[in-house]
Amino acid sequence: MKIMKNLRDGTAAAVVGFFVGASVLRGADTTNRYQAQAGASKVLVQGTSSLHDWEMKGKILGGFVEFAGPVDFDTNQAALTALKDGVLPATAQAIIPVRSIKSEAEVKPEYMEGLMQEAMKEKNFSRIEYRVTELKLKLPHAKGAAFEFDAKGDLAIAGVTNQVSFPVTITPIGADKIMISGEAKLKMTAFKVPPPAPDFGMGLMKCGDDIKIVFDWVLAKAKAQP
Repeated sequence: MKIMKNLRDGTAAAVVGFFVGASVLRGADTTNRYQAQAGASKVLVQGTSSLHDWEMKGKILGGFVEFAGPVDFDTNQAALTALKDGVLPATAQAIIPVRSIKSEAEVKPEYMEGLMQEAMKEKNFSRIEYRVTELKLKLPHAKGAAFEFDAKGDLAIAGVTNQVSFPVTITPIGADKIMISGEAKLKMTAFKVPPPAPDFGMGLMKCGDDIKIVFDWVLAKAKAQP
């Protein structure tokens, strides 16, 4: 009987411990998770052509950032206390729907959008996706300035994934909100995307291989679950 009582007590303690631990983990996951805010972000895709520079715009940048521990992005700090060997532990996924990127052309913008979607194989790969693997803080940090990082991660475009690096900044923009801004310089052919060559204008226009993706990504801290 005493053995059975000990077993029951041990089982009860294990069950209680499991739920307490699960609760703590859920709290940690949600407390340090920042979710993209609908309609608050901006994306620019800029390039060149044989006739003139071009630009396309989008307002949808979905996804999340999750920090491994509490992070205070007070720009008056000399550094971030959550750093580990100069790196901010984080998991992040950014998503841009290809069809959300719109042409700024004055003539036939829908034609340029169609060319872009075809070149990027939008029917099979409807999203541009980026997963962060490292955020390394640039030091020294100037008081009052945004926190500057060297970001590394895997960028997937048109079914091809490449590891890319580019600078980003993280700025607090209000209560429990941050803005991550960056500029990624890429080559279309690195993702097996042929530079578009429109068939109007007597075939004189051909886009260059180099493009630049510029973004302001606004995220809000997720509320802790009870």
